[in-house]
Amino acid sequence: MMIYLKRVLILLTVAVAVTFSGEVLANCKNGQCTNVKITRMYVTPSGKTVIGTSGDESKLLCDAGSSGHISMEPEQKNYEATYSLILMAHTTDHNITIRTSESGSCYVKYVVSDK
Repeated sequence: MMIYLKRVLILLTVAVAVTFSGEVLANCKNGQCTNVKITRMYVTPSGKTVIGTSGDESKLLCDAGSSGHISMEPEQKNYEATYSLILMAHTTDHNITIRTSESGSCYVKYVVSDK
């Protein structure tokens, strides 16, 4: 009986740990994706940067399209600094918050990296 209770306790501990891990807390809604990892990043021939996150971009107010991506155009203000921060988050697997447009196609307005 004692071994059974220990196993149940271990399973409950693992379940709680998984529930409260950072990956589970990733969230996209309204005009931002909070505490997300960059899961995909590519640059198109025209120079547009397209990113995917660990969040659910379909819950954003903007249109993330069928692939669920957020984009940045090179003409955007602070493009190079924003691109650098997103690239850093992608290569280091660091969580960031991405503020997006609230209508039309989804594009990055700004990003936040907290330690």
